[in-house]
Amino acid sequence: MNKHFTLKIFEKSGRIMKEKYHGSKERSRSKAVSTGLIILSVVFLITGIILLLIEPIKRLNRQRISGEALNVIEQKIFESGADEAEMTFVVPATGNEVSGEEYDFIEEPEETEEEEEGSGGYVTLNSIGILSISRINIKYSVWDEATKVSLRYGLGHYPDSVMPGEIGNATILGHNYKDGSMFHRLSELKIGDKVVFKGTDGVEKVFYVEKSKIVSADDLVDMAVGNITDTRQLTLVTCTYEYGRHGWRRVVICRMEPDPEPEETTAAYTEPYTEETSGQTEETAGETSETVETTAETAYETVLETTAESTEETPAPSVEETSEEA
Repeated sequence: MNKHFTLKIFEKSGRIMKEKYHGSKERSRSKAVSTGLIILSVVFLITGIILLLIEPIKRLNRQRISGEALNVIEQKIFESGADEAEMTFVVPATGNEVSGEEYDFIEEPEETEEEEEGSGGYVTLNSIGILSISRINIKYSVWDEATKVSLRYGLGHYPDSVMPGEIGNATILGHNYKDGSMFHRLSELKIGDKVVFKGTDGVEKVFYVEKSKIVSADDLVDMAVGNITDTRQLTLVTCTYEYGRHGWRRVVICRMEPDPEPEETTAAYTEPYTEETSGQTEETAGETSETVETTAETAYETVLETTAESTEETPAPSVEETSEEA
Protein backbone atom coordinates (compact mmCIF):
# COMPACT_ATOMS: atom_id res chain seq x y z
CA MET A 1 0.00 0.00 0.00
CA ASN A 2 2.85 2.32 0.82
CA LYS A 3 4.45 1.46 -2.48
CA HIS A 4 1.29 2.26 -4.37
CA PHE A 5 0.92 5.54 -2.48
CA THR A 6 4.50 6.47 -3.24
CA LEU A 7 4.00 5.84 -6.96
CA LYS A 8 0.96 8.11 -6.98
CA ILE A 9 2.92 10.84 -5.27
CA PHE A 10 5.69 10.59 -7.88
CA GLU A 11 3.20 10.64 -10.74
CA LYS A 12 1.47 13.67 -9.35
CA SER A 13 4.78 15.47 -8.79
CA GLY A 14 5.89 14.72 -12.35
CA ARG A 15 2.62 15.96 -13.71
CA ILE A 16 2.93 19.16 -11.69
CA MET A 17 6.50 19.72 -12.85
CA LYS A 18 5.51 19.09 -16.45
CA GLU A 19 2.64 21.54 -16.19
CA LYS A 20 4.93 24.13 -14.64
CA TYR A 21 7.45 23.65 -17.44
CA HIS A 22 4.88 24.02 -20.17
CA GLY A 23 3.31 26.99 -18.37
CA SER A 24 6.66 28.68 -18.03
CA LYS A 25 7.35 28.15 -21.71
CA GLU A 26 3.99 29.58 -22.67
CA ARG A 27 4.51 32.55 -20.40
CA SER A 28 7.96 33.17 -21.92
CA ARG A 29 6.48 32.98 -25.39
CA SER A 30 3.69 35.39 -24.45
CA LYS A 31 6.16 37.73 -22.86
CA ALA A 32 8.32 37.67 -25.98
CA VAL A 33 5.31 38.40 -28.16
CA SER A 34 4.26 41.27 -25.89
CA THR A 35 7.77 42.70 -25.90
CA GLY A 36 7.89 42.48 -29.69
CA LEU A 37 4.56 44.22 -30.03
CA ILE A 38 5.68 46.98 -27.70
CA ILE A 39 8.91 47.48 -29.67
CA LEU A 40 6.97 47.46 -32.96
CA SER A 41 4.50 50.00 -31.57
CA VAL A 42 7.32 52.27 -30.46
CA VAL A 43 8.94 52.02 -33.91
CA PHE A 44 5.65 52.87 -35.62
CA LEU A 45 5.11 55.76 -33.22
CA ILE A 46 8.57 57.20 -33.83
CA THR A 47 8.15 56.76 -37.59
CA GLY A 48 4.81 58.53 -37.47
CA ILE A 49 6.26 61.40 -35.47
CA ILE A 50 9.14 61.73 -37.94
CA LEU A 51 6.76 61.71 -40.90
CA LEU A 52 4.63 64.35 -39.23
CA LEU A 53 7.69 66.50 -38.56
CA ILE A 54 9.26 66.21 -42.02
CA GLU A 55 7.04 68.78 -43.71
CA PRO A 56 7.20 71.33 -40.85
CA ILE A 57 10.99 70.94 -40.78
CA LYS A 58 11.17 71.45 -44.56
CA ARG A 59 8.91 74.48 -44.26
CA LEU A 60 11.06 75.99 -41.53
CA ASN A 61 14.18 75.40 -43.64
CA ARG A 62 12.57 77.04 -46.67
CA GLN A 63 11.48 80.03 -44.60
CA ARG A 64 14.92 80.37 -43.05
CA ILE A 65 16.75 80.20 -46.38
CA SER A 66 14.23 82.56 -48.05
CA GLY A 67 14.72 85.09 -45.24
CA GLU A 68 18.50 84.84 -45.46
CA ALA A 69 18.37 85.27 -49.23
CA LEU A 70 16.16 88.36 -48.92
CA ASN A 71 18.50 89.95 -46.37
CA VAL A 72 21.56 89.28 -48.55
CA ILE A 73 19.96 90.67 -51.72
CA GLU A 74 18.65 93.76 -49.90
CA GLN A 75 22.10 94.42 -48.48
CA LYS A 76 23.74 94.04 -51.89
CA ILE A 77 21.24 96.42 -53.49
CA PHE A 78 21.82 98.95 -50.70
CA GLU A 79 25.60 98.74 -50.99
CA SER A 80 25.79 98.76 -54.79
CA GLY A 81 23.36 101.64 -55.34
CA ALA A 82 22.96 102.28 -59.05
CA ASP A 83 26.03 100.16 -59.87
CA GLU A 84 25.53 96.70 -61.29
CA ALA A 85 26.46 93.99 -58.80
CA GLU A 86 26.27 90.21 -58.68
CA MET A 87 22.95 89.47 -56.97
CA THR A 88 23.40 85.76 -56.25
CA PHE A 89 22.60 83.37 -53.42
CA VAL A 90 23.54 79.69 -53.03
CA VAL A 91 20.80 77.22 -52.01
CA PRO A 92 20.57 73.41 -51.66
CA ALA A 93 19.81 71.66 -54.94
CA THR A 94 17.90 68.89 -53.17
CA GLY A 95 15.86 68.68 -50.01
CA ASN A 96 13.11 71.00 -48.76
CA GLU A 97 10.90 69.83 -51.61
CA VAL A 98 7.35 71.16 -51.85
CA SER A 99 4.44 68.78 -52.16
CA GLY A 100 2.96 69.20 -55.65
CA GLU A 101 5.72 71.56 -56.78
CA GLU A 102 5.75 69.93 -60.20
CA TYR A 103 2.45 71.70 -60.88
CA ASP A 104 3.56 75.19 -59.86
CA PHE A 105 6.24 76.07 -62.40
CA ILE A 106 5.97 76.65 -66.13
CA GLU A 107 9.30 75.58 -67.52
CA GLU A 108 12.16 73.63 -65.99
CA PRO A 109 15.60 74.16 -67.61
CA GLU A 110 17.42 71.03 -68.68
CA GLU A 111 20.66 70.32 -66.87
CA THR A 112 23.55 68.46 -68.42
CA GLU A 113 25.28 65.58 -66.63
CA GLU A 114 28.38 67.75 -66.16
CA GLU A 115 26.35 70.47 -64.43
CA GLU A 116 24.66 67.91 -62.17
CA GLU A 117 27.98 66.30 -61.22
CA GLY A 118 29.71 69.64 -60.65
CA SER A 119 26.92 71.24 -58.63
CA GLY A 120 28.06 69.67 -55.37
CA GLY A 121 24.48 69.57 -54.12
CA TYR A 122 24.00 73.35 -54.37
CA VAL A 123 22.55 75.77 -56.91
CA THR A 124 23.39 79.45 -57.40
CA LEU A 125 20.28 81.58 -57.88
CA ASN A 126 20.40 85.01 -59.53
CA SER A 127 18.10 87.75 -58.25
CA ILE A 128 16.53 90.43 -60.47
CA GLY A 129 15.10 92.39 -57.55
CA ILE A 130 12.64 92.33 -54.67
CA LEU A 131 8.83 92.24 -54.80
CA SER A 132 6.85 93.62 -51.87
CA ILE A 133 3.09 93.92 -51.34
CA SER A 134 2.16 95.67 -48.10
CA ARG A 135 -1.53 94.73 -48.38
CA ILE A 136 -0.76 91.02 -47.84
CA ASN A 137 2.51 91.56 -45.94
CA ILE A 138 4.94 89.79 -48.28
CA LYS A 139 8.45 90.62 -49.40
CA TYR A 140 10.64 88.17 -51.33
CA SER A 141 13.56 88.04 -53.69
CA VAL A 142 12.60 87.45 -57.32
CA TRP A 143 14.91 84.95 -59.02
CA ASP A 144 15.59 85.07 -62.74
CA GLU A 145 13.94 81.69 -63.35
CA ALA A 146 10.74 79.89 -62.32
CA THR A 147 12.07 76.42 -61.49
CA LYS A 148 11.40 73.91 -58.73
CA VAL A 149 14.48 74.99 -56.77
CA SER A 150 14.07 78.75 -57.21
CA LEU A 151 10.39 78.70 -56.21
CA ARG A 152 11.26 76.95 -52.93
CA TYR A 153 13.19 80.00 -51.73
CA GLY A 154 11.38 82.97 -53.24
CA LEU A 155 9.51 84.07 -56.34
CA GLY A 156 10.43 83.27 -59.93
CA HIS A 157 10.48 85.43 -63.07
CA TYR A 158 9.20 83.75 -66.22
CA PRO A 159 12.07 84.01 -68.74
CA ASP A 160 9.78 84.52 -71.76
CA SER A 161 8.36 87.72 -70.26
CA VAL A 162 9.92 91.17 -70.03
CA MET A 163 11.64 92.60 -66.97
CA PRO A 164 9.32 94.42 -64.53
CA GLY A 165 8.97 98.06 -65.56
CA GLU A 166 9.71 97.48 -69.24
CA ILE A 167 7.06 97.87 -71.92
CA GLY A 168 5.27 94.54 -72.16
CA ASN A 169 4.17 91.90 -69.69
CA ALA A 170 6.41 90.76 -66.82
CA THR A 171 5.31 87.51 -65.14
CA ILE A 172 6.29 86.49 -61.59
CA LEU A 173 5.30 83.13 -60.11
CA GLY A 174 5.15 81.94 -56.50
CA HIS A 175 3.94 78.98 -54.43
CA ASN A 176 0.67 78.98 -52.53
CA TYR A 177 1.88 77.80 -49.11
CA LYS A 178 -0.98 77.04 -46.75
CA ASP A 179 0.98 78.52 -43.85
CA GLY A 180 0.26 81.94 -45.38
CA SER A 181 3.66 82.59 -46.94
CA MET A 182 4.66 83.32 -50.54
CA PHE A 183 1.58 83.96 -52.73
CA HIS A 184 -0.97 82.25 -50.45
CA ARG A 185 -2.87 85.52 -49.83
CA LEU A 186 -2.78 86.69 -53.44
CA SER A 187 -6.56 86.31 -53.68
CA GLU A 188 -6.97 89.05 -51.02
CA LEU A 189 -5.65 91.78 -53.31
CA LYS A 190 -8.17 94.40 -54.39
CA ILE A 191 -8.28 96.69 -57.40
CA GLY A 192 -5.98 99.64 -56.77
CA ASP A 193 -3.68 97.87 -54.28
CA LYS A 194 -0.02 98.79 -54.68
CA VAL A 195 2.66 96.32 -55.75
CA VAL A 196 6.29 97.49 -55.60
CA PHE A 197 9.21 95.97 -57.45
CA LYS A 198 12.70 97.17 -56.56
CA GLY A 199 15.30 96.33 -59.18
CA THR A 200 18.93 95.53 -58.53
CA ASP A 201 19.72 99.18 -59.32
CA GLY A 202 17.66 100.23 -56.31
CA VAL A 203 14.94 101.92 -58.40
CA GLU A 204 11.37 101.11 -57.39
CA LYS A 205 8.65 100.47 -59.96
CA VAL A 206 5.13 100.88 -58.61
CA PHE A 207 2.26 98.88 -60.07
CA TYR A 208 -1.44 98.92 -59.21
CA VAL A 209 -3.77 95.92 -59.23
CA GLU A 210 -6.14 96.06 -62.17
CA LYS A 211 -7.87 92.67 -62.06
CA SER A 212 -7.74 89.24 -60.38
CA LYS A 213 -9.08 86.04 -61.90
CA ILE A 214 -8.75 82.24 -62.02
CA VAL A 215 -7.64 80.53 -65.22
CA SER A 216 -6.75 76.99 -66.21
CA ALA A 217 -3.12 75.93 -66.34
CA ASP A 218 -3.46 75.38 -70.08
CA ASP A 219 -4.37 79.04 -70.63
CA LEU A 220 -1.61 80.36 -68.43
CA VAL A 221 1.27 80.24 -70.91
CA ASP A 222 -0.52 82.60 -73.32
CA MET A 223 -0.99 85.06 -70.45
CA ALA A 224 2.59 84.81 -69.17
CA VAL A 225 4.59 85.81 -72.25
CA GLY A 226 5.92 89.33 -72.65
CA ASN A 227 4.46 90.46 -75.98
CA ILE A 228 0.77 90.51 -75.05
CA THR A 229 0.58 94.23 -74.25
CA ASP A 230 2.20 97.53 -75.18
CA THR A 231 1.89 98.87 -71.63
CA ARG A 232 4.04 98.22 -68.54
CA GLN A 233 2.17 95.24 -67.09
CA LEU A 234 2.98 92.90 -64.19
CA THR A 235 1.28 89.49 -63.88
CA LEU A 236 1.43 87.58 -60.57
CA VAL A 237 0.65 83.85 -60.68
CA THR A 238 0.09 81.11 -58.09
CA CYS A 239 -1.81 77.85 -57.85
CA THR A 240 -5.28 77.81 -56.31
CA TYR A 241 -7.43 75.15 -54.66
CA GLU A 242 -10.77 76.82 -55.27
CA TYR A 243 -11.71 74.61 -58.24
CA GLY A 244 -9.77 71.49 -57.28
CA ARG A 245 -6.30 70.54 -56.15
CA HIS A 246 -4.47 70.98 -59.45
CA GLY A 247 -5.01 72.54 -62.83
CA TRP A 248 -6.08 76.09 -61.85
CA ARG A 249 -4.13 79.29 -61.32
CA ARG A 250 -4.83 82.58 -59.58
CA VAL A 251 -3.71 85.44 -61.84
CA VAL A 252 -3.42 89.04 -60.66
CA ILE A 253 -2.78 91.62 -63.37
CA CYS A 254 -1.16 94.91 -62.34
CA ARG A 255 -0.26 97.93 -64.38
CA MET A 256 2.36 100.60 -63.95
CA GLU A 257 1.16 104.19 -64.10
CA PRO A 258 2.49 105.99 -67.19
CA ASP A 259 5.24 108.51 -66.64
CA PRO A 260 3.75 112.00 -66.12
CA GLU A 261 4.02 114.14 -69.23
CA PRO A 262 6.11 117.30 -68.79
CA GLU A 263 4.07 120.46 -68.43
CA GLU A 264 4.04 122.66 -71.55
CA THR A 265 5.47 126.13 -70.95
CA THR A 266 5.06 128.98 -73.47
CA ALA A 267 8.33 130.88 -73.71
CA ALA A 268 8.66 134.29 -75.39
CA TYR A 269 9.87 133.98 -78.97
CA THR A 270 13.30 135.42 -79.57
CA GLU A 271 14.24 136.01 -83.16
CA PRO A 272 17.68 134.65 -83.98
CA TYR A 273 20.46 137.22 -84.36
CA THR A 274 21.44 138.11 -87.93
CA GLU A 275 22.89 141.17 -89.63
CA GLU A 276 19.44 142.00 -90.96
CA THR A 277 17.82 141.81 -87.54
CA SER A 278 20.74 143.77 -86.14
CA GLY A 279 20.11 146.58 -88.64
CA GLN A 280 16.40 146.48 -87.89
CA THR A 281 17.17 146.71 -84.21
CA GLU A 282 19.44 149.74 -84.75
CA GLU A 283 16.81 151.48 -86.93
CA THR A 284 14.17 150.78 -84.30
CA ALA A 285 16.44 152.17 -81.61
CA GLY A 286 17.07 155.30 -83.71
CA GLU A 287 13.38 155.86 -84.31
CA THR A 288 12.72 155.41 -80.63
CA SER A 289 15.41 157.98 -79.78
CA GLU A 290 14.00 160.53 -82.24
CA THR A 291 10.51 160.01 -80.84
CA VAL A 292 11.79 160.63 -77.34
CA GLU A 293 13.56 163.82 -78.41
CA THR A 294 10.47 165.10 -80.26
CA THR A 295 8.31 164.41 -77.25
CA ALA A 296 10.71 166.27 -74.99
CA GLU A 297 10.84 169.35 -77.31
CA THR A 298 7.05 169.41 -77.57
CA ALA A 299 6.67 169.25 -73.84
CA TYR A 300 9.20 172.09 -73.35
CA GLU A 301 7.41 174.34 -75.89
CA THR A 302 4.08 173.64 -74.18
CA VAL A 303 5.48 174.69 -70.83
CA LEU A 304 6.84 177.97 -72.30
CA GLU A 305 3.52 178.83 -73.95
CA THR A 306 1.60 178.13 -70.78
CA THR A 307 3.93 180.36 -68.79
CA ALA A 308 3.65 183.23 -71.28
CA GLU A 309 -0.14 183.11 -71.26
CA SER A 310 -0.20 183.19 -67.51
CA THR A 311 2.03 186.27 -67.52
CA GLU A 312 -0.22 188.16 -69.97
CA GLU A 313 -3.42 187.43 -68.04
CA THR A 314 -2.02 188.75 -64.74
CA PRO A 315 -1.33 192.62 -64.96
CA ALA A 316 1.57 194.06 -63.01
CA PRO A 317 0.60 196.50 -60.16
CA SER A 318 1.10 200.28 -60.90
CA VAL A 319 3.36 202.57 -58.93
CA GLU A 320 0.47 204.53 -57.51
CA GLU A 321 -1.34 201.48 -56.23
CA THR A 322 1.79 200.34 -54.65
CA SER A 323 2.41 203.60 -52.84
CA GLU A 324 -1.21 203.80 -51.58
CA GLU A 325 -0.95 200.40 -50.11
CA ALA A 326 2.24 201.40 -48.41
